[in-house]
Amino acid sequence: MPAPTYYETLRVSPAASDAEIREAYRRLAREHHPDRQVSVGSSVGATSMPAINEAYRVLGDPARRAVYDAGLRTPRPAPTPDPAASDASNGFTPTVHPSHLGPARIPWRSLLFVGVIGVIGVVVLAQFTDPGDPLGPDGILGVGSCVTIESNGFAREVLCTGDVAVDLVVEALVPFDATCPTRTEPHQDRQGMGIACVAVP
Repeated sequence: MPAPTYYETLRVSPAASDAEIREAYRRLAREHHPDRQVSVGSSVGATSMPAINEAYRVLGDPARRAVYDAGLRTPRPAPTPDPAASDASNGFTPTVHPSHLGPARIPWRSLLFVGVIGVIGVVVLAQFTDPGDPLGPDGILGVGSCVTIESNGFAREVLCTGDVAVDLVVEALVPFDATCPTRTEPHQDRQGMGIACVAVP
C-alpha cells in the first residue's frame, strides 16, 4: 500500500487554498497533538503528529508545494526489492549506515570532560615541576636590575649576587635630559635607552 500523500495526510484536496491548508493543519494539530493524546490515554498523537507537521511544512510553503506537486505528477518507477532488506525467513537484519541517521552530533559532554581532566593535569604537573634556574640577564635595564659599571661609565645588566653591599641596583630610569633622584648616580644605559639611576651602596 503506497504511503498517503501530504494532501491525504491533511485531509484536503490538491486544489485547496493556502487558507484551507492552514485551517486543516490547525484542526489536525488540535486533534492529534501528543499532549492531548497523553491526557486521553491514546498513542495516536505520537505517531501521526510528525506526519502532520511534515505535510504542513511542505504544503504551507508555496515554493515547496510547487516542487511537491510536480513530483506527484511525475510517475515513479516501481520500487525494486532490496536484497539487504530484513527477511523474516532467514533472520537477516540490514546494517544502517551512519549517513542515514542524520547529521553527526558533537559529543559536547565528552569534550568538556576531557578538557577538565586536561586542565587538572596541567595544574597538578605545575605543582610538582621544578621551575629551573632563573634566566640570565637580557641586557635591557629595568627598575630593580643589578648592574656593573663599565670603564666608559655605561651601566650593563648582570646577575644579582644577593649581597646588598656589592650589588648595584637601578632605582630609576630617566630620559637623557632628566636628572636622577638624590642618592643615586646617573649612568648611561649601554643600549642607549636613557639614563640608569644606580643606588649608591
